Amino acid sequence: MAINLKGYRITVLCEDVAQFDFLRCYAKALGAENKRIIKLSAHNNASVLKHYPTAVKDYRRFASENIILLVMIDADEKTIQERLREFDEKLDSEKARLNQPTRLDNEKILLFVPIRNIESWFYYIETQAEHIETRADSSGKLISYKNQYLNQDISKLVNRLKHDICLNGLPDNAPSSLHHACNELKRLA
Repeated sequence: MAINLKGYRITVLCEDVAQFDFLRCYAKALGAENKRIIKLSAHNNASVLKHYPTAVKDYRRFASENIILLVMIDADEKTIQERLREFDEKLDSEKARLNQPTRLDNEKILLFVPIRNIESWFYYIETQAEHIETRADSSGKLISYKNQYLNQDISKLVNRLKHDICLNGLPDNAPSSLHHACNELKRLA
C-alpha cells in the first residue's frame, strides 16, 4: 500500500513530545511537509480525550480539503479496545452505547494506541523482541521502556519501521497495538 501525504495538512493530537516526534517523522517519511504538520495542545491522556471531539469537529468542517487528523494516546494499563471505546464515547456516547462506529470509513481520522507507551513501539522497532506488551520485571511489574529513548533520534526508528519492517509486512510477533496502527493507515489509501 503506497501512501503519499504530499499536499496534506496534518493535525496531530497526542499526549507528549515523543508521540508527536514519532507521528511527525512518520508523516514526513510518507511525503508530508513539516510546515503542514500542526500539533494541538494536549499534555496527557485526559487532555487528548477532552480535545478529541473538537478536533474531529474541526476536521469534519474542512473535510473537503486535503486534511488528516492523527490522534495518539498511550494505552497505559488499559487495552487498545478500552482506549478506542473512550474515544467513541467522547465523540458520540449514543453511538458508542449502541456499538456503532463514530468515524466514517472515508474519514482520514486515525487513532493510534501504543500499548503502555510509544516507547514500547520504539523497543520493538529496535529489537523485534517478542511479547513486549506482556514482558514483566522480576517483581511482576510490566516493563516500561520510557526512559530508554530519551533524546533519541526518532527518525532512525521511523525509517527502520517504514523500510525494513512495514515494507515486508508487519511480523506476527509485532505488538498488537502496532498491528492496529497499520490497519489505521489504510484510512489514508
